[in-house]
Amino acid sequence: MSIDDSGKAGGAAKSSPALEASTGAQLREIRLSRGLSLTEVAHQADVTKGFLSQLERGLTNVSVATLLRVCDVLKIGVGELFAYPDEQVVAGGSRIDMGGEGVTEYLLTPASTTAFQVFRSVIEPGGGTGGPYRLDTTTIFALGLSGSTRLIVGGETRMLSAGVSTSFSGRTLHQFDNPGTTVSEVLWVLSPPLLRVAREPS
Repeated sequence: MSIDDSGKAGGAAKSSPALEASTGAQLREIRLSRGLSLTEVAHQADVTKGFLSQLERGLTNVSVATLLRVCDVLKIGVGELFAYPDEQVVAGGSRIDMGGEGVTEYLLTPASTTAFQVFRSVIEPGGGTGGPYRLDTTTIFALGLSGSTRLIVGGETRMLSAGVSTSFSGRTLHQFDNPGTTVSEVLWVLSPPLLRVAREPS
């Protein structure tokens, strides 16, 4: 059973427990290094203390938007949670956790690539980001690799199938899901890359 962002029981979890535990452990370690309590971070991120505790222990899924809010409270960019490929010739990529449910994602560019960042998302039927969010990047290019992925950008629906691409600003509210009955895949190119340290409010 998964727990949604409000702490209520939801459907079956589809994400990798090991990866969730790794991400949650990182969040806990950073929270403790900041001297922040579960209550403080939960309040500022607008989630329950119980939900945040389960997230840190890898016991629940989290939407992309909520993961980004937790990162903001901890003053880190979501890129700080990524395992970056070490090699210049990348085979398969490094598993990362950007939130969502039924989504497996791989980072294909090493940390030394500073002009752009490339991800591949494998989305199970019914899987997706769990709601809209914004990313601190100027441009996102999306290319459908297989299946059918529904991308909603600023309220506009764009369907991505194999060979179909689109571009938009990462700062526009967007979300994606797989409304089909087979797995879909999307290649994402972000420019510039996601920050590893949160940008201070202006």
